[in-house]
Amino acid sequence: MDSKLVFRDADPSEDDELARIMYNAFLPIWNHNWFQCLTSPLDPIASTTTSLTPLQARRLAFYRSWIALVRIHRGAVTLAYTLSAEYPAPSSSAPEPPLFTTSSCNSIAAVVLLLPPHARPSWFEPLIAWRSGLWPALFGLGLRGIWRVIVTFEGNVERMIAEGLKARNVAGGHQGNLVMCHGCVRNPQWEGKAPARRLFDWAIQRWWKREREAGGSPTPVWLDTSIDEGVRAYEAIGFEVLGECAVDTGADAKGIKLAPESTEDVKDKARKRSRQWVMLRMPPKEQDGDDAN
Repeated sequence: MDSKLVFRDADPSEDDELARIMYNAFLPIWNHNWFQCLTSPLDPIASTTTSLTPLQARRLAFYRSWIALVRIHRGAVTLAYTLSAEYPAPSSSAPEPPLFTTSSCNSIAAVVLLLPPHARPSWFEPLIAWRSGLWPALFGLGLRGIWRVIVTFEGNVERMIAEGLKARNVAGGHQGNLVMCHGCVRNPQWEGKAPARRLFDWAIQRWWKREREAGGSPTPVWLDTSIDEGVRAYEAIGFEVLGECAVDTGADAKGIKLAPESTEDVKDKARKRSRQWVMLRMPPKEQDGDDAN
């Protein structure tokens, strides 16, 4: 299975399927549950599920807005899928790729979203925020959730990326000059080795290749993550940590509100788990001239 992955751009008709995969992939991640101020975990949703609870619908709308935002900014919405007789790789006889449009199949292994430079998600661009569904999705979190996303979490990200870039004299110290990973997830129902990491590396290499072909220099790529497993995975493909900080959530290790009777062990696990990182991957140095900027 691992050797039979195909990487390609996703078709807009597949966006709902991709959003559902993102929903399920992020279910155990502390900050996504904390943003929604959950008191109990949400259930997964299948490709064919049409009846959602209000909390499920709001969470799914959040990930739909991510994908829509990337498309509005003409970024890259990419997927990896398992090669099979039903879902073959494009060929000269069948150049059009097979599409996944809310079916019961689990052949999509991973999803990666890349935003181009100067397209950092902004809560203060009303037209784009509304068109993408980002504002409606944020309003669905309530005032406390909005504060947690924008002021606490994104505030930490903005501070860490600015400090890290300035310390390394990269991109003039401005993250808007970089490519941003706006999502990198593995389908929880897919079994195999590191499909998201492999898709991410492919998407970055393709991005840099296109920049070179257009006569430019490859642009560094940055991301933020909230799990240490993500840090290790990204380090394996050339990212380095620019900053790290802890977040006092008042929630457990999965971001669910702590019960009054929670033990010190539960609280300690939550403190160790509730952390943020920002990371950077620099392009390789050019071999036939000056170093890439």
